[in-house]
Amino acid sequence: MTQRFLLLLPLVFAVACDGKDGGDDGGEEADTDTDTDTDTDADTDADTDADTDADTDADTDADITALTLTADMTDLTSRQRATFSVTAELSDGSLMDVTNDAGLLVADEEVARIYIAGLLQPIDAGETLLTATYEEFSADETFTVTVEPATAGDLVINEALADGTVEGDPNGDGSLDSTEDEFLELANYSDVTVDLTGVTIIEDDFPFVARHTFTEGTHLRAGQAIVVYGGGDASLMSADHVTFVVVDNEDPGLLYGLSLNNNGEHVQLIAADGTTVVTELAYGDADDTGPEAVLDASLVLDPDVWGSSYTHHTYATDSDSDFSPGTFIDGSAFPGPDVRYLRD
Repeated sequence: MTQRFLLLLPLVFAVACDGKDGGDDGGEEADTDTDTDTDTDADTDADTDADTDADTDADTDADITALTLTADMTDLTSRQRATFSVTAELSDGSLMDVTNDAGLLVADEEVARIYIAGLLQPIDAGETLLTATYEEFSADETFTVTVEPATAGDLVINEALADGTVEGDPNGDGSLDSTEDEFLELANYSDVTVDLTGVTIIEDDFPFVARHTFTEGTHLRAGQAIVVYGGGDASLMSADHVTFVVVDNEDPGLLYGLSLNNNGEHVQLIAADGTTVVTELAYGDADDTGPEAVLDASLVLDPDVWGSSYTHHTYATDSDSDFSPGTFIDGSAFPGPDVRYLRD
């Protein structure tokens, strides 16, 4: 062990001497490295900044030269939605989708509205202009909406008053009449506007003579209701999102109004095609499985519109105690047309 240690001493000594002799040279190398690093960093930073700025400017300096608005359809029904996009054309030939950033204006919001960028929601029949703006450019497109006929599942009979002797003058004409004060309240709980033109109300006593036929152009928007009285004058009746009408039928010499029997009735709403049952209600002795008939009050869905069973008006959720039809639409429990149920 001692011999090996002695043999290594000359090598260690030589290494130590070499480092000591080269002290001056080592200082010069340190200065060179410092200068090189400094110059390199400065050059790199300068080059990088210049290149980055130049590239960024080149990417964003292309000017917008035109704006276009395109849609998958311009003639649509109330059961459809038009998909559209707004595209900016740039001076370098590229295109940029600006649908989410563009200003969008529908000229007639009674015909259509935009609740989600890129989707035009039909509201009612008519024609309207959609204008898109981005920076100083604009583009537009004309859309035409037609309303689809009501069909099965669109409507529900929300309320029925068969006992027209109830207090309160339901049709508001100042007189009490057991026939004229009867009513049916129909609610549109679909997500689209429907056309009731030619839709009829049929009941069992007069299966071949409609108790009411809805006139041309009767449209019912999503979240709205229409009340049909047995007769009289309903022109003084008013409520948000509710239309009031009296029966329009061809009674052969005698006025039977809606002809709703107090003890029981089967009422159907038949589509304009003459066969499709849009909705129906059977109560009392007309159907052992249906709701019981009530006197001095109406039958109403519980809760209003969305319920699956009928009850006495006084006990229905969200009902009033004055037997006034249509008051269930208050803008919150059952939203009006400003709150849309968009189709998937």
